[in-house]
Amino acid sequence: MASLRTDDVDQLLQLLTLEEKVSLLAGADTWQTNEISRLGIGSLKTTDGPSGARGQLAVDGPTAAFLPGPICQAATWSKQQLRSVGRLLCEEARTKAAHILLAPTICLSRNPLGGRNFESFGEDPFLTGSLATEYVAGVQETGQVMATVKHFVANEQEWQRFTIDAKVSEKALREMYLKPFEMVVRSNNTPGCLMTSYNIINGVHADMNRRLIQEVLRGDWGFKGLVMSDWGGTNSTVESVIAGLDLEMPGPPSKRGELLLEAVKKAENPDELLKAIDSSAGQILSMCKRMGLLGLSEEEVLQTRKQLEQSSTTQEGIKLMRTVAAKGAVLLKNDNSTLPLKPTSLAGKQIAFIGPNALVGTPGGGGSATMNPQYLSQPMTSFKAAVEARGLDTRVVYTQGAYSKKWLPLFKKDQWKSRSSGEDGKNLVRVDFYTTRDLSGPILETQHRNSSWVDFVDSAPLPLQKAHVPPYSFRVTSTVRPQTTGNHRFGVASVGEARLFIDGELVLENCNWTETSEAFFSFGSREKISSKHMNAGQIYDLVVEGWTKPGLSEEESLHFFAGHPSVRIGFEEELPKNMIDTAVKTADESDYSVVILGIDDEWESEGYDRQFMELPGTQNELAEALLTRCKHPERLIFINQSGSPVELPWEDKCSTLVQAWYGGQEAGNGLADLLLGVTNPSGRMPISWPRKYTDLPYAADKEMWPGVDGKVIYKEECHLGYRYYLHNNVRPHFWFGYGLSYTQFESSVQLEVRNPDSWGFNTTVKNVGSADGEETIQLYAWPSGKEAERRLVAFDKTRMLKPGEEASSRLTVRKRELASWEGGIDGQWVLPEGVWQFAVAKHAGDIDVKAIEVPVQSARTWKASEW
Repeated sequence: MASLRTDDVDQLLQLLTLEEKVSLLAGADTWQTNEISRLGIGSLKTTDGPSGARGQLAVDGPTAAFLPGPICQAATWSKQQLRSVGRLLCEEARTKAAHILLAPTICLSRNPLGGRNFESFGEDPFLTGSLATEYVAGVQETGQVMATVKHFVANEQEWQRFTIDAKVSEKALREMYLKPFEMVVRSNNTPGCLMTSYNIINGVHADMNRRLIQEVLRGDWGFKGLVMSDWGGTNSTVESVIAGLDLEMPGPPSKRGELLLEAVKKAENPDELLKAIDSSAGQILSMCKRMGLLGLSEEEVLQTRKQLEQSSTTQEGIKLMRTVAAKGAVLLKNDNSTLPLKPTSLAGKQIAFIGPNALVGTPGGGGSATMNPQYLSQPMTSFKAAVEARGLDTRVVYTQGAYSKKWLPLFKKDQWKSRSSGEDGKNLVRVDFYTTRDLSGPILETQHRNSSWVDFVDSAPLPLQKAHVPPYSFRVTSTVRPQTTGNHRFGVASVGEARLFIDGELVLENCNWTETSEAFFSFGSREKISSKHMNAGQIYDLVVEGWTKPGLSEEESLHFFAGHPSVRIGFEEELPKNMIDTAVKTADESDYSVVILGIDDEWESEGYDRQFMELPGTQNELAEALLTRCKHPERLIFINQSGSPVELPWEDKCSTLVQAWYGGQEAGNGLADLLLGVTNPSGRMPISWPRKYTDLPYAADKEMWPGVDGKVIYKEECHLGYRYYLHNNVRPHFWFGYGLSYTQFESSVQLEVRNPDSWGFNTTVKNVGSADGEETIQLYAWPSGKEAERRLVAFDKTRMLKPGEEASSRLTVRKRELASWEGGIDGQWVLPEGVWQFAVAKHAGDIDVKAIEVPVQSARTWKASEW
């Protein structure tokens, strides 16, 4: 057939065969769609994720800019910063030759234990929707990259995420969980793509939920973009196509392809299915057109599958990451004005950095947010570099103080080295692949890698990347060189079975396991640990062999997480004794001590939820010892790094506390700027922070969390986060919107404009303190006499204000923002006649406010399709 190359979507739909249309409806591989060379249709490329454009490989690909985590971005409360973050992510996606960025995540932070809370913009739908709108606008500003809002919808937990049925009322769906999606989709910068969630919503899987996709998303809201599944989240062949799921990812397809063609042949009345196939194929073609992937030559089509990935970030991008890391940090306590540490007062002083996170980079959470960063700035080294750059003779010392790891650490680069490294001599491990389960026969392919996290989901040899993953095996070879002498520990967690040898001796065997753990998105085994006495500086041969687990079912082989045997190899040299005593001694010998605690991507990750809210390991014991045994506890500066709340039972004893979140690759530099006063903290809490987990209703009701008999019931309705605390008259540890500064502000608000559909408010903020600073303006509203129904309705960030300086800001509140959803599935938005109170507050629970009354003269209603 003669080739015909055009960028006319309707014409291409006429020219495509049914087989070609169906091929467009599923991925070709993990990240790309199928190309059709004869018609000049190129391949779309996607990339994770919310904190940077990772590219093709999760672990060993080219490095990428690792931005502060989304929860840190949200804590800036800055629409301008989120727009800039989006622009940077667009640039990063282009360095990875990607057209579609699989972000942002705009589900809500429902429970502090949610594994992906760090990936969200917090607990409030208005804040989330507003910030996500700016993020998407920045990503799509040039038209070169499209954003993907996810996960649609009610995907607030990871436990049983493929099968859990979220039971949510229509009122809670509309007012809380659908609202951020509606805000972004209805904005002037509607996202190019939307990703469905893994879970079931009220009895129907998200990917085949015709009501949500066709009636709400496309019908009520008018969404014209591409709807794709989450990876491995297509649960049917026919129903998902009919429901409006345009693209199954990843490929090769497990539910479409030949199965869909067969379904067309067997259909008694195939017209509806064929029409849906045409519609989805048209969506893929429309996206290809937006990305310039139609009307290509054969060579150009081929190149869309072979474009090189690069790592390149501008100085402006690095500056932005540092700024967001610093401005997203929230100053929670500064009772003695210990912060900032003025550089002029540090000459000749000793500053101690204490804690398991003080000398490591803690850039972000795990899962699809994982990155191979260009570099990591650590808290202590960044602070030390900052004081040295000022020419100060400040001594900076470190001690670990506590243990916090979930698994044994991955190998450090100075602990091991492959005897057969790649051409650049930098690779640490060699991997040989075999097409048999017992490592027999010829080597299929050899790869070289840089990490002891050896995952093949996105990097197995091409012959093994099939819808039904065939059985195979692999051998990892490297060397180990301990830095100390002692009884050192090795750990192996695997998908499939594995064994580890040191100098030919079997040290660890992980076979015949039946219980899964949280490793490898909860498809891996528990970590098996064994120890061996080793000598410092001696080189040992390390071999790890792994293979497909015997008895893998056909269904498991279809799932790319379960089908590929992979292995995580941990190694830990014997820990020093009496770490807490050493930490107390070091603190007493220092003028100030910066104690950095928290969690990391082992504890917060896609694939699983946290099991408890306490700080892991011996961190609480360390904090308690420092606060009760040190001579000058007022000189202790506590920093917590996490993407969601942790219990801090010692907080009442400490005088200085900062919530730093996950700051990306610039986390250390951003924290140094905050400590030294280069940046005045202006972050505000995007979530409420409970004192302890038992303060929340989820702790006593398993039906609410994590669920019973495959169902999780959203019994709290709309009383999520600060709304729960207000409704139940409970005080959290720290309120949503709370945060301190190195200066003070006074604010006022006046009603300025009354329009038929909105009100205009004028706010004035004055810096009444002694330092330059930015203030976050938070406007809350509630029906008169019902302050427990307070909700955020507008916000803004001032420019930098000098002492004595003031600034005004105009805030618009749409009247529908105050409406409630009434009437179930067939309901409408209702705003009754009455009086509303509006006030600028320091946080959601601030009672020291001057509210103004605004009457609603007559009741209003809006259909679901009206905005």
